[in-house]
Amino acid sequence: MRVFARLVVALLLANVQAESCDGRRCPTAGQAWLQLKGALHAAVAPLEPEPGFFAVQGGSGISCRGAHAQDEASGHFVESQQKTLEDCKQQCIASKGCKGIDFGGNTCRVWTRRQGIQSSLPVEGHNCLRFVADGGAMLAFLELGKGGCRGAHKEDKDPGYFTSTTAANIEECKSICVSDPACQGVTYSQRGLCEIWTRPEGVHAFAEEAESVCLTNPTPTPTPSPTPSPTPSPTPSPTPSPTPSPPSGNWEKHAGLNCYQNHGAEGISGKDPVEGRISLGQCQQECLQEKDCVAIVMPNGHSPPTTCWLRKNVDKTRCQAGSPYDLWVRPGASIEGGGGGSGVETETCCAGYEAWPNVDGVTCDGCTALVLTEPYGGRCDKYCESFGHECFMAAEEVNEDCAVKYSNDRCDQPILDTSDMLCGCRLKRALNEPKCDWPPPSPPTPPTPPTSECCSPFASWPSLDAVTCSDCMALVQAEPFGGRCDRYCESFGHVCVMAAEEQEENCEIKYEKACNEAITGTSDILCRCVKPDAPETCPQKPEVPTPSPDKRIQVVGRQLLVNGAPLHLKGVAWNPVPKGGRHPADLDFASFVEKDAELMQSMGINAVRTYEPITDKAVLDTLWSRGIWVVNSVYNWGGASADSAANPVNAVKDHPAILMWSIGNEWNYNGLYVGKSFFDCVSMIRDVARVVRQHDTSHPISSIFGDVGKLDQASDSLPEIDVWGVNAYRGISFGDLFTSFEKATDKPLYFGEYGADAFNAKIDREDQESQAKATTQLTEEILSQSSVLNRGPCIGGFIFEFADEWHKDNDGSPDRHDNAGTAPGGGPYPDMTFNEEWWGLVSIDRERRLAVDAFAKTALPKASLVQKLTS
Repeated sequence: MRVFARLVVALLLANVQAESCDGRRCPTAGQAWLQLKGALHAAVAPLEPEPGFFAVQGGSGISCRGAHAQDEASGHFVESQQKTLEDCKQQCIASKGCKGIDFGGNTCRVWTRRQGIQSSLPVEGHNCLRFVADGGAMLAFLELGKGGCRGAHKEDKDPGYFTSTTAANIEECKSICVSDPACQGVTYSQRGLCEIWTRPEGVHAFAEEAESVCLTNPTPTPTPSPTPSPTPSPTPSPTPSPTPSPPSGNWEKHAGLNCYQNHGAEGISGKDPVEGRISLGQCQQECLQEKDCVAIVMPNGHSPPTTCWLRKNVDKTRCQAGSPYDLWVRPGASIEGGGGGSGVETETCCAGYEAWPNVDGVTCDGCTALVLTEPYGGRCDKYCESFGHECFMAAEEVNEDCAVKYSNDRCDQPILDTSDMLCGCRLKRALNEPKCDWPPPSPPTPPTPPTSECCSPFASWPSLDAVTCSDCMALVQAEPFGGRCDRYCESFGHVCVMAAEEQEENCEIKYEKACNEAITGTSDILCRCVKPDAPETCPQKPEVPTPSPDKRIQVVGRQLLVNGAPLHLKGVAWNPVPKGGRHPADLDFASFVEKDAELMQSMGINAVRTYEPITDKAVLDTLWSRGIWVVNSVYNWGGASADSAANPVNAVKDHPAILMWSIGNEWNYNGLYVGKSFFDCVSMIRDVARVVRQHDTSHPISSIFGDVGKLDQASDSLPEIDVWGVNAYRGISFGDLFTSFEKATDKPLYFGEYGADAFNAKIDREDQESQAKATTQLTEEILSQSSVLNRGPCIGGFIFEFADEWHKDNDGSPDRHDNAGTAPGGGPYPDMTFNEEWWGLVSIDRERRLAVDAFAKTALPKASLVQKLTS
């Protein structure tokens, strides 16, 4: 297992922390779980319901996020400057709709996102706390049973019913639920996993799951009424200023408000702007040193050093709203008007609406209006150019108002099948002060067929659920069509080319399915429908390659067949990095393969898996000469494009040693090593799998998961994956892993990693005996579940790993064998500690440990003996 993934595992497995932990001896995972179970049943005195703050992932060193670790949209929070964490808490309590706070560096973010804080990101110096206004709601949860929550019955667990996250303890899991108005209950497990159930019909059943508990929320927060659409302005009027943060004696932030010369303010001589790039705090200090300064202007998103402008004589009613700049008002200063020095406004970001042609009765904030489509072919770029402006936004409105139904990616793409459209137009960019500095208009795109050639107008589509998208896609009601998009499209004479579940009542795709597969557990689905005779330039179904007629490697049920015979993998993870080297720069398959393959063969090893692709055919030749298959990794790092997987596939797909391809390494823990959200990972893996399948139809595709939590969602979302690998470290036994796997998917299982390292932190020295014991018992447990003999879902596994790697302790040296390890509360036998540089069956110098003989003695099931194949 890679070091970064280990750290993520540590976070996920860090469960309930005892209040009595004194820093010397904290409870083990099992002890803490017993404490948790006891707490659930303990008779305690009634608590007075009161507001409370709950730490997110421990709170300290954590920054709050929305739906995923990169979701830091400015609309999720209101920012102000506060001296202490307690001041920030008071700001939250005084703010309507507060869901929590993020405090760091005297910056206080009061989170008001409707769904609350659902994710986080480690950021030094920050504190993330979730706020529950009604303390009684935390006491109202009822235990439904020991196990995982379900819908109508114990087998009813659809991916659409819940979202999975992590929580340091059960109270944090409950606080996440209370913050989400749609939450009906939670599942919390010892491993720190927290499922937030939002099934509209509620939680009515549970299924037994080891060390989990299902709690129902009998009084979910009432969902607020939908916000009415903005009222159209009957006549042109100045853009209103945004509402400032609640006054607190500190700096007030007015998001999107820009005040400058001739637009509601004057600059401070010599500091308009301040020389250089500085932080928000430094900018505020510059203002405090100037007696005339009442406010500062900085670009949205001030975290890195950036430009700072000092302002005096500010009249906010004459400033420009909807800009990419924020105004920060000095404590005690007034910006309500009458500054006297700002002069008459002579220039704006756009002409007054009275100068806009063909307005259809509605004008909006931010230089946007509802205009007639016919004179301009539905194109906002042509409309804006007709009166000397440039377009920055093109959209369809909801109902003759300023609310956006959907927007086009580019201004030169027509808004079709409507008599009016929302166009955003600005004056050509000026080069003096910051003002209307929206991003420049996108360059033209190659001509595309009109939507009307691809599909009928949305007005004729049945059962729409209020959301239409581009490229002939809409959110539609699922129930009349059994959740199937093929049936929906056929209902009005169209053909389905895509079916998906949406993220959040919008056009964002959560996961895709085949058109003839039902999407269950949801009231609406995204369907893309085209006319039967639509041109080839319209959206098309993904190409499905024709299977190879002489496919020697096939997946049938729970078995992996080679020339019709089932294969059991007695494999090892192989990542040969020499002393002083690092992964992946110094990975050296070629130099190690001769000696390593000879030793592997002597141990009865018949397969290796890699973390980087082997593209050297000479290396594959050597492995194949020893009867060793290769599960070749083609994509692990999410920063690469999906198309990058084509190169390693094409390089070696015809070599007889290739058994199958692997995508990702416990990516549900590490976000493909770039912190992607779960469903962003799903989307990328789907794209990679399709690239692989386009270039090779002869080998199965696998993906490697971290244990089995949430595997059901991954498997349901990724039909492209033929075999699932699982990395699992549960001590001396796998426990209920096999039965949990069988419930999650009907695909075969192999262990991408398992085993124990050779260092025992309990005695602070090498412990080859314990490593050998774990090697024997875990490998025999895998054999007992072999699908070769129809005993279970397993086709074998890859023990971790062949040889030590000295680069894996980040605080150590690649030239030295370090002893550092992490102990998350679960892990390898006997110390439950991941001692990263001691995992090898052999040392880095290829000295044999006792585990070599132990592994050699484990036999393959007889039915799995496969004749050596020739190329």
